[in-house]
Amino acid sequence: MRIVGGSLRGRLLTAPTGRDTRPTLDRVREALFNILTHASRWYEDDQNPLYDGLVLDAYAGSGALGLEAISRGAQKAVFFDLDRGALAAVEQNIADLKLGDKTRVQRADATKPPRAPEPASMVFLDPPYHKELLGPSITGLANAGWINAETLIIAERDPRDPVPDIDGLEILDSRKYGRCQIDICRLGAAA
Repeated sequence: MRIVGGSLRGRLLTAPTGRDTRPTLDRVREALFNILTHASRWYEDDQNPLYDGLVLDAYAGSGALGLEAISRGAQKAVFFDLDRGALAAVEQNIADLKLGDKTRVQRADATKPPRAPEPASMVFLDPPYHKELLGPSITGLANAGWINAETLIIAERDPRDPVPDIDGLEILDSRKYGRCQIDICRLGAAA
């Protein structure tokens, strides 16, 4: 596994040991970040959430999504996970890439997260499949201040898993990559 684009392109990443994490494939990350590079089309003022704010990688695993975001221009990233092995892998990757000044790693549950210091401009959600964690995660993160009406939510799920049923959730784009579905959405004011 490696960083696929940006200033850290080609740098290798450590993956957590065991079978509890399922890293997003390099080709899927590359396709996703090609879409996100042009995310300003979803905003009126040419703001791009990839470059303009805090990125949250809420089911971090190896941290590949948040680290890819930093490689491509994000200013800072926060990483949540509950698995100690995953947190160790994220911390190792941050140390190897010398990104300690742009990152914070926290043992946290995305369904019951700590209060946000500020809303994230972009949130990556890649929870375990078939556990219907996307809805509770979006709700929990919104209630804790991580998600507001401007936050771009990137949710990865099994295509057979349902789209979360949340009032005000607007799907901006949806793509299927093999056994992976990526939904790009925003939580409107009705939520």
